[in-house]
This record gives sequence, C-alpha cells and structure tokens, in this order.
Amino acid sequence: MGKVSAVIKDSYFKQPSWLSNVEYRETNYLSRASTPEDAVLFFTLLCGYNNIDVDREPTEVLNELIAIDEVAISGGIAFEDEEKAILPSCCCGLENWREVLEAVLSKKDVWLGHDPFPTLEYINDSVRVWSDDYSGTMRKDLSQQELQKMYYIEYNRNDLINKLDAIETDLLEFFKYSFEKVFCKVDDDQKEMLFLKYCKWFNLVVS
Repeated sequence: MGKVSAVIKDSYFKQPSWLSNVEYRETNYLSRASTPEDAVLFFTLLCGYNNIDVDREPTEVLNELIAIDEVAISGGIAFEDEEKAILPSCCCGLENWREVLEAVLSKKDVWLGHDPFPTLEYINDSVRVWSDDYSGTMRKDLSQQELQKMYYIEYNRNDLINKLDAIETDLLEFFKYSFEKVFCKVDDDQKEMLFLKYCKWFNLVVS
C-alpha cells in the first residue's frame, strides 16, 4: 500500500553555529518520528531559502523569521510504495502541500515541480501519481526511452485523501516533538510565536 509523507529537499545552506552541526541529507521526512537532525536541517533550509542570516544570536534570527508572513521552502509531498518513490521536483514547495489535497478532492492536476514533472491521473476510484509528464502536456520533447522509464504509484482515491489529510497532523507533531526541542536557548513566548507563524506558513489548523 502506498504512503505519502511531508518532506523537505536540498537543505544545503549554512547551518546556525548555535545548533548542533549535522550531516546534510538530500531529503528529510517531517513527522512525529523526525530526528533532531531533521529539525536542524529544516531550520537551516527555512532560514537559507528565505534569506535569513543565521550568524546572529538565536533570538535575533527567530525575531526576523517570525516577522515574515509567508515563506517558501523546497519540498512537498513524497509518494512511495515498497518499490518506487516519487519526490517533489524543482520549484515545488512544502508550503503548498494543501494544494495537493485540494487537487485530489476535486480531481484536478497540481504543481509537483519540474524536470521531471510528476503528474496526477484519475481513473474511476483510483489516482495514479506519475513520475513524469505521462500525457506530454508539459513536455513535448519526451523521447521513447524517457517514456519507457516513466512509472506510477497507484492509490485508492479515498485512501489517498485520508493520507494527505493526515499530513497536517504530521507537520504539527513535527513541530511539537522535534522542531521545538532544538531551541533550548529560546524562551517559551518566542517558541509560541514561532508556532503560530509555522501554522500560518503551512496552512495548519490547531484544534
């Protein structure tokens, strides 16, 4: 059975010196099971991608970050089964994760990045997530060899909707169980302000 996950990609920015230095990874998964290393790389990418200078005191960095109303961060939704994985491509952002859910609800296509162009196909009660532009709508120059390399992961549409809906819980739990814990030098009021902005950036509803 296929799964879906919230991920960030390519966090190759300068890490804050006041956080533990961790090894870079191309893809990091965000959920309750995330590690402190995932949290450090998330913060590194969040600051780097949004031009926040991390060579300052933690309070100064967070104050500037909290002042931003909208962020961009490379990543999105990863679709996987036991044998295959389709990750968000270039210029896809985790901040737009809910658009994927809304697209599946309305049976429409959605931006999942380019080069390759992951694409959704709806067949009765199923959704196929293709590794590239299977229909040739975005890429007119696909060779026969490229077409043969394409693959898809198929989901029951209702099951996929439930899995995408659960991304909200994953992102909230990532903050509570991983992200928040790396800021040992930050007071509770600032953490609370960061949490409220985090919810706004990623369109999360707190019950």
